[in-house]
Amino acid sequence: MGLSERTESGKILQRVFEILIDFPEGLSIKELFSRLNPEPNQNGRAFYEWVMCSCIPPLKAGWLKSRGYYLSVSEEGRSAYEKFADPHTFIKEAAKHSTRGWLSLHFPRPYYVSGKAKDRIVSEIRFVRRVGVKRLATQAIGKVPDWHKVLPVQSVRRIKLADNILGSGKSLVEHFHKDKSSHYEGGHAIYLPPKTFQASILAEVSVQYPRSAGLKIIKTPGDVDQAAYVNIVNKGDSKLHLNSIHGHKHLTLVANLLHAKGVGARLFDLVEIEYGQDIWTAYVIEDADDGAPSMEQCRAGVARLQQLDAAGLLRVSAPEGFDDDEFRCPGCEGNAFIKDGQFTYVDFQNFLLGDYAAFLKTTAVEATEASHFGDRSILRGGTYLYQTVPGVNLPAKRNIDDREQVLMRLLRTADVSVKDRVVFDVGCNIGMMMALYLKMGARWAHGWDRPYVAPHTDKVLLALGCTRFSTTGTDINDSYDLTKDIPSFLASRLEGCVVSYLAVREHLGWLKALQQIPWAFLIYEGHEGETREDFESYIKNFKQIVPVEVAAVEDYFDGDSESRTLAILRRL
Repeated sequence: MGLSERTESGKILQRVFEILIDFPEGLSIKELFSRLNPEPNQNGRAFYEWVMCSCIPPLKAGWLKSRGYYLSVSEEGRSAYEKFADPHTFIKEAAKHSTRGWLSLHFPRPYYVSGKAKDRIVSEIRFVRRVGVKRLATQAIGKVPDWHKVLPVQSVRRIKLADNILGSGKSLVEHFHKDKSSHYEGGHAIYLPPKTFQASILAEVSVQYPRSAGLKIIKTPGDVDQAAYVNIVNKGDSKLHLNSIHGHKHLTLVANLLHAKGVGARLFDLVEIEYGQDIWTAYVIEDADDGAPSMEQCRAGVARLQQLDAAGLLRVSAPEGFDDDEFRCPGCEGNAFIKDGQFTYVDFQNFLLGDYAAFLKTTAVEATEASHFGDRSILRGGTYLYQTVPGVNLPAKRNIDDREQVLMRLLRTADVSVKDRVVFDVGCNIGMMMALYLKMGARWAHGWDRPYVAPHTDKVLLALGCTRFSTTGTDINDSYDLTKDIPSFLASRLEGCVVSYLAVREHLGWLKALQQIPWAFLIYEGHEGETREDFESYIKNFKQIVPVEVAAVEDYFDGDSESRTLAILRRL
Protein backbone atom coordinates (compact mmCIF):
# COMPACT_ATOMS: atom_id res chain seq x y z
CA MET A 1 0.00 0.00 0.00
CA GLY A 2 1.36 3.40 -1.01
CA LEU A 3 1.59 6.53 1.11
CA SER A 4 -1.59 8.08 -0.31
CA GLU A 5 -3.58 4.89 0.33
CA ARG A 6 -2.24 4.65 3.89
CA THR A 7 -3.23 8.28 4.41
CA GLU A 8 -6.78 7.52 3.19
CA SER A 9 -6.91 4.54 5.55
CA GLY A 10 -5.78 6.85 8.35
CA LYS A 11 -8.59 9.26 7.51
CA ILE A 12 -11.25 6.57 7.62
CA LEU A 13 -9.75 5.30 10.87
CA GLN A 14 -9.96 8.77 12.39
CA ARG A 15 -13.60 8.90 11.31
CA VAL A 16 -14.22 5.56 13.06
CA PHE A 17 -12.68 6.91 16.27
CA GLU A 18 -14.62 10.17 15.98
CA ILE A 19 -17.90 8.20 15.85
CA LEU A 20 -17.05 5.65 18.55
CA ILE A 21 -15.80 8.20 21.07
CA ASP A 22 -19.38 9.50 21.29
CA PHE A 23 -20.52 5.99 22.29
CA PRO A 24 -18.43 4.84 25.30
CA GLU A 25 -20.36 1.56 25.51
CA GLY A 26 -19.58 0.85 21.88
CA LEU A 27 -21.53 0.46 18.65
CA SER A 28 -22.45 -2.58 16.62
CA ILE A 29 -20.49 -2.89 13.41
CA LYS A 30 -23.70 -2.37 11.46
CA GLU A 31 -24.45 0.85 13.33
CA LEU A 32 -20.90 2.06 12.85
CA PHE A 33 -21.10 1.54 9.09
CA SER A 34 -24.45 3.30 8.90
CA ARG A 35 -22.72 6.40 10.33
CA LEU A 36 -19.63 6.26 8.13
CA ASN A 37 -21.62 7.28 5.04
CA PRO A 38 -19.58 5.85 2.13
CA GLU A 39 -19.78 7.50 -1.28
CA PRO A 40 -23.01 6.54 -3.11
CA ASN A 41 -21.09 4.90 -5.96
CA GLN A 42 -18.70 3.04 -3.64
CA ASN A 43 -18.78 -0.75 -3.57
CA GLY A 44 -20.27 -1.80 -0.24
CA ARG A 45 -18.22 -4.97 0.22
CA ALA A 46 -14.96 -3.24 -0.77
CA PHE A 47 -15.71 -0.38 1.64
CA TYR A 48 -16.45 -2.86 4.45
CA GLU A 49 -13.14 -4.69 3.89
CA TRP A 50 -11.23 -1.41 3.68
CA VAL A 51 -12.65 -0.18 6.98
CA MET A 52 -12.10 -3.50 8.74
CA CYS A 53 -8.50 -3.68 7.52
CA SER A 54 -7.94 -0.13 8.73
CA CYS A 55 -9.21 -1.16 12.17
CA ILE A 56 -6.76 -4.05 12.57
CA PRO A 57 -3.71 -1.95 13.62
CA PRO A 58 -5.58 -0.13 16.43
CA LEU A 59 -7.27 -3.38 17.50
CA LYS A 60 -3.89 -5.08 17.86
CA ALA A 61 -2.52 -1.98 19.58
CA GLY A 62 -5.35 -2.05 22.11
CA TRP A 63 -6.70 1.30 20.96
CA LEU A 64 -9.96 -0.30 19.85
CA LYS A 65 -11.84 -2.95 21.84
CA SER A 66 -13.89 -5.67 20.20
CA ARG A 67 -16.83 -7.32 22.00
CA GLY A 68 -18.56 -9.69 19.66
CA TYR A 69 -20.30 -7.47 17.10
CA TYR A 70 -19.38 -4.27 18.99
CA LEU A 71 -16.43 -1.90 18.76
CA SER A 72 -15.43 0.75 21.29
CA VAL A 73 -12.44 3.04 21.93
CA SER A 74 -10.12 2.35 24.87
CA GLU A 75 -8.52 5.06 27.00
CA GLU A 76 -5.22 4.44 25.17
CA GLY A 77 -7.06 4.82 21.88
CA ARG A 78 -8.63 8.09 22.93
CA SER A 79 -5.21 9.45 23.93
CA ALA A 80 -3.67 8.34 20.61
CA TYR A 81 -6.55 9.91 18.65
CA GLU A 82 -5.96 13.23 20.41
CA LYS A 83 -2.17 12.99 20.06
CA PHE A 84 -1.80 12.04 16.38
CA ALA A 85 -3.77 14.53 14.30
CA ASP A 86 -2.14 13.55 10.99
CA PRO A 87 -4.06 10.53 9.55
CA HIS A 88 -0.96 8.82 8.13
CA THR A 89 0.92 9.18 11.42
CA PHE A 90 -2.12 7.96 13.35
CA ILE A 91 -2.45 4.64 11.53
CA LYS A 92 1.34 4.22 11.21
CA GLU A 93 1.81 4.56 14.99
CA ALA A 94 -0.95 2.02 15.59
CA ALA A 95 0.73 -0.45 13.22
CA LYS A 96 4.02 -0.25 15.15
CA HIS A 97 2.54 -2.16 18.07
CA SER A 98 2.26 -5.55 16.34
CA THR A 99 3.42 -7.57 13.37
CA ARG A 100 -0.17 -8.23 12.35
CA GLY A 101 -0.95 -4.54 12.50
CA TRP A 102 2.05 -3.75 10.28
CA LEU A 103 1.12 -6.47 7.77
CA SER A 104 -2.51 -5.34 7.58
CA LEU A 105 -1.38 -1.77 6.86
CA HIS A 106 1.17 -2.57 4.17
CA PHE A 107 -0.50 -5.63 2.61
CA PRO A 108 -4.19 -5.12 3.46
CA ARG A 109 -5.86 -7.27 0.82
CA PRO A 110 -3.71 -10.41 1.20
CA TYR A 111 -3.86 -10.07 4.99
CA TYR A 112 -7.62 -9.69 5.05
CA VAL A 113 -8.28 -12.62 2.69
CA SER A 114 -5.89 -14.98 4.48
CA GLY A 115 -7.18 -13.94 7.89
CA LYS A 116 -10.78 -14.41 6.81
CA ALA A 117 -10.07 -17.88 5.42
CA LYS A 118 -8.15 -18.94 8.52
CA ASP A 119 -10.79 -17.63 10.90
CA ARG A 120 -13.56 -19.35 9.00
CA ILE A 121 -11.80 -22.71 8.92
CA VAL A 122 -11.14 -22.52 12.66
CA SER A 123 -14.77 -21.51 13.29
CA GLU A 124 -16.14 -24.37 11.18
CA ILE A 125 -13.97 -26.95 12.97
CA ARG A 126 -14.98 -25.62 16.37
CA PHE A 127 -18.64 -25.63 15.44
CA VAL A 128 -18.53 -29.23 14.19
CA ARG A 129 -16.92 -30.25 17.49
CA ARG A 130 -19.61 -28.37 19.40
CA VAL A 131 -22.74 -29.83 17.77
CA GLY A 132 -21.44 -33.13 16.36
CA VAL A 133 -21.06 -34.57 12.87
CA LYS A 134 -24.22 -36.69 13.21
CA ARG A 135 -26.46 -33.68 13.76
CA LEU A 136 -24.97 -31.78 10.82
CA ALA A 137 -25.25 -34.80 8.53
CA THR A 138 -28.89 -35.32 9.51
CA GLN A 139 -29.58 -31.65 8.89
CA ALA A 140 -27.83 -31.76 5.52
CA ILE A 141 -30.06 -34.56 4.18
CA GLY A 142 -33.19 -32.84 5.42
CA LYS A 143 -34.15 -35.45 8.00
CA VAL A 144 -35.92 -33.93 10.98
CA PRO A 145 -37.49 -35.50 14.10
CA ASP A 146 -41.28 -35.68 14.49
CA TRP A 147 -41.42 -32.87 17.06
CA HIS A 148 -39.65 -30.56 14.62
CA LYS A 149 -42.59 -30.86 12.21
CA VAL A 150 -45.41 -30.16 14.68
CA LEU A 151 -43.91 -27.80 17.24
CA PRO A 152 -44.46 -25.15 18.31
CA VAL A 153 -48.22 -25.75 18.45
CA GLN A 154 -49.19 -22.13 19.08
CA SER A 155 -49.99 -19.95 16.08
CA VAL A 156 -48.21 -16.63 15.48
CA ARG A 157 -50.21 -13.44 16.03
CA ARG A 158 -50.17 -10.74 13.33
CA ILE A 159 -50.60 -7.21 14.67
CA LYS A 160 -51.35 -4.46 12.17
CA LEU A 161 -50.36 -0.89 13.03
CA ALA A 162 -52.53 2.05 12.07
CA ASP A 163 -51.66 3.82 8.82
CA ASN A 164 -49.20 6.73 9.13
CA ILE A 165 -48.51 6.03 12.80
CA LEU A 166 -44.78 6.22 11.94
CA GLY A 167 -45.01 9.03 9.42
CA SER A 168 -44.27 8.72 5.72
CA GLY A 169 -41.24 6.79 4.53
CA LYS A 170 -40.30 5.41 7.95
CA SER A 171 -39.89 1.80 9.02
CA LEU A 172 -40.44 0.47 12.53
CA VAL A 173 -36.70 -0.02 13.15
CA GLU A 174 -35.86 3.45 11.76
CA HIS A 175 -38.43 4.96 14.11
CA PHE A 176 -36.69 3.51 17.16
CA HIS A 177 -33.26 4.40 15.77
CA LYS A 178 -34.30 8.03 15.98
CA ASP A 179 -36.50 7.78 19.04
CA LYS A 180 -34.99 9.36 22.16
CA SER A 181 -36.79 7.06 24.59
CA SER A 182 -34.87 4.53 26.64
CA HIS A 183 -34.20 1.38 24.65
CA TYR A 184 -31.32 -0.96 23.93
CA GLU A 185 -29.88 -1.89 20.58
CA GLY A 186 -27.77 -4.91 19.71
CA GLY A 187 -26.41 -6.28 16.50
CA HIS A 188 -29.63 -8.12 15.65
CA ALA A 189 -32.47 -6.60 17.66
CA ILE A 190 -33.86 -3.53 19.39
CA TYR A 191 -35.22 -4.05 22.89
CA LEU A 192 -37.90 -1.85 24.48
CA PRO A 193 -38.10 -2.27 28.28
CA PRO A 194 -41.63 -2.28 29.75
CA LYS A 195 -41.97 1.48 30.41
CA THR A 196 -40.72 2.34 26.92
CA PHE A 197 -42.95 -0.33 25.37
CA GLN A 198 -45.98 1.04 27.22
CA ALA A 199 -45.26 4.66 26.24
CA SER A 200 -44.33 3.96 22.60
CA ILE A 201 -46.38 3.84 19.40
CA LEU A 202 -46.87 0.17 20.32
CA ALA A 203 -48.67 0.98 23.57
CA GLU A 204 -51.87 -0.70 22.35
CA VAL A 205 -49.87 -3.89 21.89
CA SER A 206 -48.26 -3.67 25.34
CA VAL A 207 -51.59 -3.65 27.20
CA GLN A 208 -52.37 -7.10 25.80
CA TYR A 209 -49.60 -8.62 27.93
CA PRO A 210 -48.43 -8.52 31.56
CA ARG A 211 -46.97 -5.16 32.65
CA SER A 212 -43.58 -6.80 33.07
CA ALA A 213 -43.38 -7.43 29.30
CA GLY A 214 -40.73 -5.83 27.12
CA LEU A 215 -40.47 -6.09 23.32
CA LYS A 216 -37.51 -7.38 21.31
CA ILE A 217 -37.82 -6.34 17.63
CA ILE A 218 -35.67 -8.16 15.07
CA LYS A 219 -33.89 -5.68 12.82
CA THR A 220 -34.17 -7.77 9.66
CA PRO A 221 -37.64 -7.17 8.14
CA GLY A 222 -39.82 -10.16 7.33
CA ASP A 223 -42.28 -12.53 8.94
CA VAL A 224 -41.28 -15.35 11.29
CA ASP A 225 -40.48 -17.65 8.38
CA GLN A 226 -38.48 -15.06 6.41
CA ALA A 227 -36.53 -12.89 8.85
CA ALA A 228 -33.29 -14.33 10.17
CA TYR A 229 -32.40 -13.57 13.78
CA VAL A 230 -28.71 -13.06 12.90
CA ASN A 231 -28.38 -10.40 10.19
CA ILE A 232 -24.69 -9.45 10.51
CA VAL A 233 -21.91 -11.69 9.22
CA ASN A 234 -18.47 -10.90 10.56
CA LYS A 235 -15.08 -11.88 9.26
CA GLY A 236 -14.47 -15.52 10.06
CA ASP A 237 -18.03 -16.35 11.10
CA SER A 238 -18.88 -20.03 10.71
CA LYS A 239 -21.34 -20.59 7.88
CA LEU A 240 -22.35 -23.88 9.47
CA HIS A 241 -23.11 -22.01 12.66
CA LEU A 242 -25.16 -19.29 10.95
CA ASN A 243 -27.10 -21.85 8.91
CA SER A 244 -27.85 -23.91 12.02
CA ILE A 245 -29.39 -21.14 14.12
CA HIS A 246 -33.02 -22.01 14.72
CA GLY A 247 -35.78 -20.11 12.99
CA HIS A 248 -37.99 -17.91 15.15
CA LYS A 249 -40.66 -20.54 15.79
CA HIS A 250 -38.19 -23.09 17.15
CA LEU A 251 -36.41 -20.38 19.11
CA THR A 252 -39.60 -20.14 21.18
CA LEU A 253 -38.92 -23.74 22.26
CA VAL A 254 -35.38 -22.74 23.28
CA ALA A 255 -36.65 -19.74 25.25
CA ASN A 256 -39.32 -21.86 26.95
CA LEU A 257 -36.81 -24.58 27.84
CA LEU A 258 -34.44 -22.07 29.42
CA HIS A 259 -37.33 -20.62 31.41
CA ALA A 260 -38.59 -24.05 32.48
CA LYS A 261 -35.09 -24.86 33.76
CA GLY A 262 -34.91 -21.62 35.75
CA VAL A 263 -32.27 -19.80 33.68
CA GLY A 264 -34.34 -17.85 31.14
CA ALA A 265 -36.97 -15.12 31.04
CA ARG A 266 -40.63 -15.97 30.43
CA LEU A 267 -41.54 -15.54 26.77
CA PHE A 268 -45.09 -14.19 26.40
CA ASP A 269 -45.41 -14.21 22.62
CA LEU A 270 -43.85 -14.32 19.17
CA VAL A 271 -45.61 -11.77 16.96
CA GLU A 272 -45.49 -10.26 13.50
CA ILE A 273 -45.97 -6.48 13.37
CA GLU A 274 -47.33 -5.25 10.07
CA TYR A 275 -46.99 -1.67 8.89
CA GLY A 276 -47.65 -0.74 5.30
CA GLN A 277 -45.77 -3.17 3.09
CA ASP A 278 -43.35 -4.24 5.84
CA ILE A 279 -43.56 -6.96 8.48
CA TRP A 280 -41.31 -7.14 11.52
CA THR A 281 -40.83 -10.14 13.79
CA ALA A 282 -40.79 -9.45 17.52
CA TYR A 283 -40.66 -11.28 20.85
CA VAL A 284 -42.79 -10.17 23.80
CA ILE A 285 -40.65 -11.21 26.75
CA GLU A 286 -40.60 -10.68 30.50
CA ASP A 287 -38.14 -7.99 31.49
CA ALA A 288 -35.28 -9.00 33.78
CA ASP A 289 -35.42 -5.86 35.87
CA ASP A 290 -33.26 -6.55 38.92
CA GLY A 291 -29.93 -5.54 37.40
CA ALA A 292 -26.78 -7.38 36.43
CA PRO A 293 -25.57 -10.46 38.33
CA SER A 294 -22.57 -10.53 40.61
CA MET A 295 -19.58 -12.57 39.54
CA GLU A 296 -20.68 -15.37 41.86
CA GLN A 297 -24.28 -15.32 40.58
CA CYS A 298 -23.11 -15.30 36.97
CA ARG A 299 -20.73 -18.20 37.40
CA ALA A 300 -23.45 -20.25 39.10
CA GLY A 301 -25.87 -19.39 36.28
CA VAL A 302 -23.44 -20.27 33.49
CA ALA A 303 -22.70 -23.52 35.35
CA ARG A 304 -26.41 -24.39 35.11
CA LEU A 305 -26.33 -23.65 31.39
CA GLN A 306 -23.31 -25.91 31.07
CA GLN A 307 -25.24 -28.67 32.85
CA LEU A 308 -28.04 -28.40 30.28
CA ASP A 309 -25.42 -28.59 27.53
CA ALA A 310 -23.73 -31.61 29.14
CA ALA A 311 -27.11 -33.35 29.53
CA GLY A 312 -27.76 -32.95 25.81
CA LEU A 313 -30.87 -30.77 26.21
CA LEU A 314 -29.20 -27.74 24.63
CA ARG A 315 -26.05 -27.01 22.67
CA VAL A 316 -24.30 -23.66 22.68
CA SER A 317 -24.21 -22.70 19.02
CA ALA A 318 -21.13 -20.43 19.16
CA PRO A 319 -18.07 -22.31 17.81
CA GLU A 320 -16.11 -21.26 20.92
CA GLY A 321 -18.82 -22.71 23.16
CA PHE A 322 -18.81 -21.35 26.69
CA ASP A 323 -15.47 -19.68 26.00
CA ASP A 324 -17.30 -17.18 23.81
CA ASP A 325 -17.63 -13.61 25.14
CA GLU A 326 -21.41 -14.17 25.25
CA PHE A 327 -20.80 -16.29 28.38
CA ARG A 328 -18.01 -14.28 30.00
CA CYS A 329 -18.96 -13.30 33.55
CA PRO A 330 -20.21 -11.20 35.11
CA GLY A 331 -22.22 -9.61 32.28
CA CYS A 332 -22.06 -12.17 29.44
CA GLU A 333 -21.91 -9.27 26.95
CA GLY A 334 -25.10 -7.81 28.35
CA ASN A 335 -27.02 -11.10 28.16
CA ALA A 336 -27.10 -11.93 31.88
CA PHE A 337 -29.47 -10.36 34.40
CA ILE A 338 -31.11 -11.07 37.73
CA LYS A 339 -34.89 -11.59 37.90
CA ASP A 340 -36.52 -12.27 41.27
CA GLY A 341 -33.12 -13.22 42.67
CA GLN A 342 -32.37 -15.73 39.89
CA PHE A 343 -29.78 -15.66 37.12
CA THR A 344 -31.51 -15.04 33.78
CA TYR A 345 -29.88 -15.43 30.35
CA VAL A 346 -31.79 -13.50 27.68
CA ASP A 347 -30.14 -14.29 24.33
CA PHE A 348 -31.80 -17.63 23.58
CA GLN A 349 -30.63 -17.56 19.95
CA ASN A 350 -27.20 -18.65 21.24
CA PHE A 351 -28.51 -22.20 21.76
CA LEU A 352 -29.58 -25.16 19.64
CA LEU A 353 -32.04 -27.75 20.88
CA GLY A 354 -30.50 -31.12 21.71
CA ASP A 355 -32.46 -34.32 22.37
CA TYR A 356 -35.77 -32.52 22.54
CA ALA A 357 -37.79 -35.67 21.85
CA ALA A 358 -36.55 -37.21 25.10
CA PHE A 359 -37.25 -34.00 27.03
CA LEU A 360 -40.75 -33.76 25.59
CA LYS A 361 -41.54 -37.40 26.39
CA THR A 362 -40.25 -37.09 29.96
CA THR A 363 -42.30 -33.93 30.49
CA ALA A 364 -45.48 -35.61 29.19
CA VAL A 365 -45.00 -38.78 31.26
CA GLU A 366 -44.27 -36.86 34.46
CA ALA A 367 -47.37 -34.74 33.87
CA THR A 368 -49.47 -37.86 33.30
CA GLU A 369 -48.23 -39.49 36.49
CA ALA A 370 -48.95 -36.33 38.49
CA SER A 371 -52.41 -35.72 37.00
CA HIS A 372 -55.62 -37.60 37.61
CA PHE A 373 -55.58 -39.35 34.24
CA GLY A 374 -53.26 -41.78 32.46
CA ASP A 375 -51.89 -45.13 33.60
CA ARG A 376 -50.05 -48.21 32.46
CA SER A 377 -51.55 -50.85 30.17
CA ILE A 378 -50.20 -54.07 28.68
CA LEU A 379 -52.47 -53.63 25.66
CA ARG A 380 -51.18 -50.10 25.12
CA GLY A 381 -47.57 -51.20 25.54
CA GLY A 382 -46.79 -49.77 28.98
CA THR A 383 -47.21 -46.12 29.94
CA TYR A 384 -50.06 -44.37 28.17
CA LEU A 385 -51.36 -40.83 28.28
CA TYR A 386 -54.90 -39.60 28.82
CA GLN A 387 -54.63 -37.77 25.50
CA THR A 388 -52.01 -37.62 22.78
CA VAL A 389 -49.26 -35.01 23.01
CA PRO A 390 -47.88 -33.57 19.73
CA GLY A 391 -44.36 -34.84 19.07
CA VAL A 392 -44.57 -37.61 21.71
CA ASN A 393 -44.68 -41.17 20.42
CA LEU A 394 -46.78 -42.67 23.23
CA PRO A 395 -50.24 -44.27 23.06
CA ALA A 396 -53.15 -42.44 24.64
CA LYS A 397 -56.79 -43.02 25.54
CA ARG A 398 -57.92 -39.88 23.72
CA ASN A 399 -56.69 -38.42 20.43
CA ILE A 400 -56.22 -34.65 20.29
CA ASP A 401 -56.34 -34.63 16.47
CA ASP A 402 -59.78 -36.29 16.50
CA ARG A 403 -61.03 -33.79 19.08
CA GLU A 404 -59.70 -30.92 16.96
CA GLN A 405 -61.55 -32.09 13.84
CA VAL A 406 -64.89 -32.42 15.65
CA LEU A 407 -64.45 -29.08 17.45
CA MET A 408 -63.55 -27.26 14.23
CA ARG A 409 -66.65 -28.71 12.55
CA LEU A 410 -68.91 -27.52 15.38
CA LEU A 411 -67.33 -24.05 15.45
CA ARG A 412 -68.00 -23.68 11.73
CA THR A 413 -71.59 -24.80 12.18
CA ALA A 414 -72.09 -22.31 14.99
CA ASP A 415 -70.27 -19.63 12.95
CA VAL A 416 -67.95 -18.73 15.83
CA SER A 417 -64.19 -18.85 16.41
CA VAL A 418 -61.70 -18.66 19.28
CA LYS A 419 -59.33 -16.54 17.15
CA ASP A 420 -58.31 -13.32 18.92
CA ARG A 421 -60.45 -14.20 21.94
CA VAL A 422 -59.46 -14.97 25.53
CA VAL A 423 -60.28 -18.60 26.42
CA PHE A 424 -60.89 -19.86 29.98
CA ASP A 425 -60.42 -23.61 30.41
CA VAL A 426 -62.08 -24.97 33.57
CA GLY A 427 -60.46 -28.30 34.48
CA CYS A 428 -57.62 -27.89 31.99
CA ASN A 429 -55.73 -31.06 33.04
CA ILE A 430 -52.24 -30.96 31.44
CA GLY A 431 -53.25 -28.26 28.96
CA MET A 432 -53.76 -30.07 25.68
CA MET A 433 -57.00 -28.25 24.86
CA MET A 434 -55.42 -24.93 25.87
CA ALA A 435 -52.67 -25.71 23.37
CA LEU A 436 -55.33 -26.43 20.74
CA TYR A 437 -57.06 -23.10 21.38
CA LEU A 438 -53.72 -21.30 21.03
CA LYS A 439 -53.14 -23.21 17.81
CA MET A 440 -56.50 -21.87 16.62
CA GLY A 441 -55.33 -18.32 17.31
CA ALA A 442 -56.65 -17.57 20.80
CA ARG A 443 -55.36 -14.28 22.17
CA TRP A 444 -54.68 -15.85 25.59
CA ALA A 445 -55.68 -19.00 27.48
CA HIS A 446 -56.08 -19.29 31.23
CA GLY A 447 -56.74 -22.65 32.86
CA TRP A 448 -57.73 -24.03 36.26
CA ASP A 449 -56.92 -27.42 37.73
CA ARG A 450 -55.84 -28.94 41.01
CA PRO A 451 -52.74 -27.53 42.75
CA TYR A 452 -50.66 -30.63 42.03
CA VAL A 453 -51.65 -30.64 38.32
CA ALA A 454 -51.23 -26.96 37.32
CA PRO A 455 -47.39 -26.87 37.57
CA HIS A 456 -47.27 -29.75 35.10
CA THR A 457 -49.74 -27.96 32.85
CA ASP A 458 -47.26 -25.09 32.67
CA LYS A 459 -44.38 -27.45 31.86
CA VAL A 460 -46.26 -29.27 29.10
CA LEU A 461 -47.49 -26.06 27.47
CA LEU A 462 -44.00 -24.55 27.54
CA ALA A 463 -42.57 -27.74 26.04
CA LEU A 464 -45.12 -27.51 23.21
CA GLY A 465 -44.00 -23.97 22.41
CA CYS A 466 -47.03 -22.23 23.93
CA THR A 467 -46.51 -18.82 25.53
CA ARG A 468 -49.87 -16.99 25.67
CA PHE A 469 -51.17 -18.77 28.73
CA SER A 470 -51.47 -18.72 32.51
CA THR A 471 -52.84 -21.21 35.05
CA THR A 472 -54.31 -21.35 38.53
CA GLY A 473 -53.80 -24.38 40.75
CA THR A 474 -56.73 -24.64 43.12
CA ASP A 475 -59.62 -26.85 44.25
CA ILE A 476 -62.92 -25.64 42.76
CA ASN A 477 -66.50 -26.06 43.93
CA ASP A 478 -69.73 -24.72 42.44
CA SER A 479 -69.45 -21.42 44.36
CA TYR A 480 -65.79 -20.77 43.54
CA ASP A 481 -65.11 -17.25 42.18
CA LEU A 482 -63.13 -17.72 38.98
CA THR A 483 -62.84 -13.98 38.36
CA LYS A 484 -60.38 -13.42 41.22
CA ASP A 485 -57.81 -15.59 39.40
CA ILE A 486 -58.02 -13.83 36.03
CA PRO A 487 -54.77 -11.92 35.31
CA SER A 488 -55.28 -8.16 35.55
CA PHE A 489 -54.06 -7.43 32.01
CA LEU A 490 -56.97 -9.51 30.66
CA ALA A 491 -59.60 -7.41 32.47
CA SER A 492 -60.28 -5.20 29.44
CA ARG A 493 -60.34 -8.21 27.07
CA LEU A 494 -63.07 -10.29 28.72
CA GLU A 495 -66.03 -9.17 26.63
CA GLY A 496 -66.76 -11.90 24.07
CA CYS A 497 -64.40 -14.41 25.67
CA VAL A 498 -64.83 -18.19 25.50
CA VAL A 499 -65.29 -20.77 28.26
CA SER A 500 -64.07 -24.33 27.81
CA TYR A 501 -66.08 -26.74 30.01
CA LEU A 502 -64.91 -30.18 29.02
CA ALA A 503 -65.89 -33.28 31.04
CA VAL A 504 -66.07 -31.33 34.32
CA ARG A 505 -69.82 -30.85 34.92
CA GLU A 506 -70.06 -34.17 36.76
CA HIS A 507 -67.35 -33.01 39.18
CA LEU A 508 -68.21 -29.31 39.53
CA GLY A 509 -71.81 -28.89 38.46
CA TRP A 510 -72.54 -25.52 36.82
CA LEU A 511 -70.34 -22.86 38.42
CA LYS A 512 -72.12 -19.71 39.58
CA ALA A 513 -69.09 -17.74 38.34
CA LEU A 514 -70.24 -18.46 34.80
CA GLN A 515 -72.84 -15.72 35.36
CA GLN A 516 -70.13 -13.14 36.08
CA ILE A 517 -67.77 -13.70 33.13
CA PRO A 518 -69.01 -12.01 29.90
CA TRP A 519 -68.38 -14.97 27.61
CA ALA A 520 -69.83 -15.18 24.10
CA PHE A 521 -69.97 -18.96 23.82
CA LEU A 522 -69.11 -22.02 25.88
CA ILE A 523 -67.56 -25.25 24.58
CA TYR A 524 -69.22 -28.10 26.46
CA GLU A 525 -68.19 -31.75 26.55
CA GLY A 526 -70.10 -34.44 28.42
CA HIS A 527 -68.78 -37.51 30.19
CA GLU A 528 -68.53 -41.07 28.90
CA GLY A 529 -71.88 -42.79 29.16
CA GLU A 530 -73.82 -39.52 29.05
CA THR A 531 -76.83 -39.81 26.70
CA ARG A 532 -78.33 -37.09 24.52
CA GLU A 533 -81.31 -37.05 26.88
CA ASP A 534 -78.91 -36.42 29.78
CA PHE A 535 -77.36 -33.58 27.80
CA GLU A 536 -80.75 -31.95 27.21
CA SER A 537 -81.51 -32.16 30.93
CA TYR A 538 -78.17 -30.63 31.93
CA ILE A 539 -78.56 -27.75 29.47
CA LYS A 540 -82.09 -27.09 30.79
CA ASN A 541 -80.58 -26.71 34.28
CA PHE A 542 -77.80 -24.46 32.97
CA LYS A 543 -80.34 -22.13 31.33
CA GLN A 544 -81.60 -21.29 34.80
CA ILE A 545 -78.17 -19.82 35.55
CA VAL A 546 -77.24 -18.31 32.16
CA PRO A 547 -79.57 -17.96 29.14
CA VAL A 548 -78.02 -19.94 26.25
CA GLU A 549 -78.93 -21.71 23.04
CA VAL A 550 -77.33 -24.80 21.56
CA ALA A 551 -75.60 -23.49 18.44
CA ALA A 552 -74.10 -26.85 17.43
CA VAL A 553 -73.98 -30.34 18.95
CA GLU A 554 -72.53 -33.71 17.99
CA ASP A 555 -71.86 -37.10 19.58
CA TYR A 556 -68.40 -38.40 18.74
CA PHE A 557 -65.69 -40.93 19.54
CA ASP A 558 -61.99 -40.13 19.82
CA GLY A 559 -59.16 -42.57 20.52
CA ASP A 560 -60.64 -45.56 22.37
CA SER A 561 -62.90 -43.61 24.69
CA GLU A 562 -66.69 -44.07 24.67
CA SER A 563 -69.07 -41.71 22.90
CA ARG A 564 -69.30 -38.17 24.26
CA THR A 565 -71.44 -35.16 23.49
CA LEU A 566 -69.67 -32.00 22.32
CA ALA A 567 -71.62 -28.78 21.96
CA ILE A 568 -71.26 -25.05 21.37
CA LEU A 569 -73.54 -23.06 23.69
CA ARG A 570 -74.14 -19.48 22.56
CA ARG A 571 -74.99 -16.96 25.24
CA LEU A 572 -78.20 -15.01 24.70
